[in-house]
Amino acid sequence: MGKMLTGSLPAYIEVYNSLYSDIMNNVYLEGEQLPSENALSEKYGVSRNTLRQALAILCEDGLVIKSQGKGTTIARREDSKLSGQIINPMTNMCKSSIDDIELHYNYAPPTDIGRTKLNLGKSEIVLASTNIYKSNQVPVGYSFTQIPASAFEALDVDISNDSALEDLIEHKIFDVSSKGNMSVQLIASNEEESRILEIPEGTPLLLSELILFNHAHQAFSRCKFYMLPEFYKMEFQI
Repeated sequence: MGKMLTGSLPAYIEVYNSLYSDIMNNVYLEGEQLPSENALSEKYGVSRNTLRQALAILCEDGLVIKSQGKGTTIARREDSKLSGQIINPMTNMCKSSIDDIELHYNYAPPTDIGRTKLNLGKSEIVLASTNIYKSNQVPVGYSFTQIPASAFEALDVDISNDSALEDLIEHKIFDVSSKGNMSVQLIASNEEESRILEIPEGTPLLLSELILFNHAHQAFSRCKFYMLPEFYKMEFQI
């Protein structure tokens, strides 16, 4: 029979608990940048290495956002809305507040894979939109959305109105969906992705693809989400 080993908690767990308590008690506010590692090490009476171990766990738990060259900030504590409703993960699963969205859209024939996944004919046209999400003026992710023009009538959207198009892409396609099929993978950013997100090539990104279906079980939208992992916490109800 094996022996149970007991002992004191590692130092990084103790400082983790102290930081967690301070975050929960609003000593550090959401969106606020933490003091420097030197200042925190002195405050909690630990080495910088021990502090970094604690910060790494806080980051894994979604309580802080540690970004290369940008310091460590306190994440939003509002949980994602895990209901039966399909949501836009770019805004609802971000650990930092999205304060700006840039939309760049056009009308064009779909890509071959888009045509296959949306079951479209070769002559059909889609609304294609690249949407860049920013927090404190820093890009944290972007999406690429395709919606067939043939779906506009059923979606009751005024395509001549920019605000209506933005609402369609950011909210309506999720609100009216009956179901969605999503896949998630980790990728290294290519030249285009790096340009849009203003990051070095090869930076790890979370890539999710979501196919949305209407109540007639027809695929009517294809969304690809490119997320900087330190800013996102992916949660699903299964």
